[in-house]
Amino acid sequence: MFLLLGPILGVLVALAPDVASGGLNAWLVLIGKQVFVIALLVSAITGLVDGILSRTLSIFLRAPLTAIVGAISAIGLPAALLGPLPQEMSIALAIGGAFCMGVCSVLSHEYGRSHLQ
Repeated sequence: MFLLLGPILGVLVALAPDVASGGLNAWLVLIGKQVFVIALLVSAITGLVDGILSRTLSIFLRAPLTAIVGAISAIGLPAALLGPLPQEMSIALAIGGAFCMGVCSVLSHEYGRSHLQ
């Protein structure tokens, strides 16, 4: 679920305001490609953490923790690759990463079966 839906949600969240206000141009396509690659890496990291947490925690605790890991990964990975980021960019990345990874965590939960007994 994370590797399939996470990058797509990341690109949609990142480009939706710009596309809604002015349409899609070559610059936004380039940004979308870069966001997709970073979101793929963030999704892989967060998906592993969510899989580990799913063995011991209920969805009510796991989803917020997974969202926090997604936010930290979304800030930390680009900062490690590109250097320090501006604060407004870091906040946007954190919100987008938390939202996308939280949604993926909720959608990947097996609602018919409880892990905690």
